[in-house]
Amino acid sequence: MATQTAERVGPLKQVSELLDTGNVDTVYRDLYLQRARALMAGVLSLDDFRRIEQDKADLATLPVLIGRALEKSDWPRVKELSSRGDALRRAVEDTQQHLELARSVYVVTDVRLDPFSPGLLPFTRLSAPNLTAIRTQATEHLTSLERSDAPWKDFYSQRRSALQALAVTASESSKAATSIDPQEAAQRALKAGDMRGLAQLAETLMAAVAPAKSKAASREASDQPAAASEQSAGDWLTTFSDVTLKGARRLGLAARRLEARRELASLRQYAWNPVVADESRRIGVKQIALPSGTPEAFRERLEMLMIHPVVNSGGARHLPKLVAEDVLIEDFPDPEEGDETPPSELLTMLGLPGRRGVPRLIIEQALLTRGADVLDKELRLDPRLFRLVCIPPDVHLRLGEAEGWGRQPFWTHFDGYLVMADGRLRALAGGEVRFGGLFNLVGVSRDYDSDRVLARFAVVRRERMVAW
Repeated sequence: MATQTAERVGPLKQVSELLDTGNVDTVYRDLYLQRARALMAGVLSLDDFRRIEQDKADLATLPVLIGRALEKSDWPRVKELSSRGDALRRAVEDTQQHLELARSVYVVTDVRLDPFSPGLLPFTRLSAPNLTAIRTQATEHLTSLERSDAPWKDFYSQRRSALQALAVTASESSKAATSIDPQEAAQRALKAGDMRGLAQLAETLMAAVAPAKSKAASREASDQPAAASEQSAGDWLTTFSDVTLKGARRLGLAARRLEARRELASLRQYAWNPVVADESRRIGVKQIALPSGTPEAFRERLEMLMIHPVVNSGGARHLPKLVAEDVLIEDFPDPEEGDETPPSELLTMLGLPGRRGVPRLIIEQALLTRGADVLDKELRLDPRLFRLVCIPPDVHLRLGEAEGWGRQPFWTHFDGYLVMADGRLRALAGGEVRFGGLFNLVGVSRDYDSDRVLARFAVVRRERMVAW
């Protein structure tokens, strides 16, 4: 009786579970949505959904048309429109129970923040009990999907194991709210002359002392593996098959190996932290000693990372480890002013009209609906392990000098977003020669459609996007 079969769990329940889980396991949300679209199509196809949405729009305008016909005493027209309105009303009512769920599957424009990423709690507005509850619910959904959706059973099992390994406790969730050591934060606030921020930090630490003492032993045990993990973080190297490389060339992608930049990765400790007042960062960035050989121009990018939390397109905190890594990138030269980039089979596959002037909202929707298919069918790469994205900012920076990027007067779309103080997201872009070149990093509106922004894509390992 405890065994659940696919026949006993309807597709609408599966779709609902997939949507809920994707909102929690955000780096893999695109895959949950991909499966939800496939299951939803058996109940209400995308074409049928669009037709019904148009029917609803037509239904809303019919009273105006009928009113005009009445004014002219055009009774045949009144009869025609009234009959049409009745038919539309019944068609919409018959599918009403599926429409909202279908809209959540077919019309996805939001970016969900990873609730377990360090430092994002102020923006997700979740407490420690909330985190535990949503983790539990997500694992329950995945267990249900394992039993009811056999073709994707292995994927659900892997994600359930990953979430179950993520232990969420009050102390851990408090720790997750910061990305640097509070003592270091206090020292930097003092150097920056931010007495107000230092006082607030001291008050926070004082409040944490009592519960911290009672749980010192357990916390120390849990912290040690985390520290060891950080020190022994491995490289993300991939040997791409000949089939993959052939498909990549057809799409305009080339393999590149990124050299490790661990000296820059050490600057992660200065990333935005909710404990330290943001305004102090503008002062503090000038006092930070950059690693030997790092250009002074890098401070602009560091400042941006210090005063804003940054997330990737999977909604997880962007804190790059800068280990050695193999990627596939579009390696075309930055076009000079007035020049156009050559046609691209990848753009065709994604259904994009071009590279310039395409807002991030449209790009992300294309990647969300077609990115996994490009990986699977064209590159023979497992979408569970890889993801097609706008080129990440750290990848652009690490390859840019050799590739000659950042020397033209336009921005390049970067994977990810700046999270503003009010929770709004601004799409990452950079590389504009007049504002810092390779080191330039800005946030633009998600609907910004200026031809001064150009799209460049990359295939990266999905694990680089995971923050836990």
